[in-house]
Amino acid sequence: MSCDSYDLAGEAQLAVYQVISVLIDQNKDLSFTGKYFRIVFRTRCIQMAAGVALANEQQATVAIQKEQSQDLDEPSDLDESVITEALSALTDRQRLVSQWILSQPKPVSFYTIANHFGIHIQSVRMILSNTIRRIEAYGHQRICEDL
Repeated sequence: MSCDSYDLAGEAQLAVYQVISVLIDQNKDLSFTGKYFRIVFRTRCIQMAAGVALANEQQATVAIQKEQSQDLDEPSDLDESVITEALSALTDRQRLVSQWILSQPKPVSFYTIANHFGIHIQSVRMILSNTIRRIEAYGHQRICEDL
């Protein structure tokens, strides 16, 4: 995806407009705007980078409905036993990074993780990629769908 800051700002404006429109159409609380904006904007960026055509209003609706169904399916509190079991398959370094990420109140970037641990961004990517592979191999296949 070749773009500059103006392109990203324009896409962000489109995404927030779509989210607000869908929330209003569905008579939902507008306090969910930030949560759904992140989902729609991230999805749009990934699809644009992959060269996938976008159906704007429909995509926002689908992303919001998917997130709402996940909220209903999953308990609001994380199941510590499942997390502990999944983390048991990891190396000490992978477990340390994963636990730190899980302890953060908001999603963190590769850059933030790299700064916190004093390592290169490429190392963070490799650690997390190997972490995902280990967890999936250990029997937790659902993580691939969530990412």
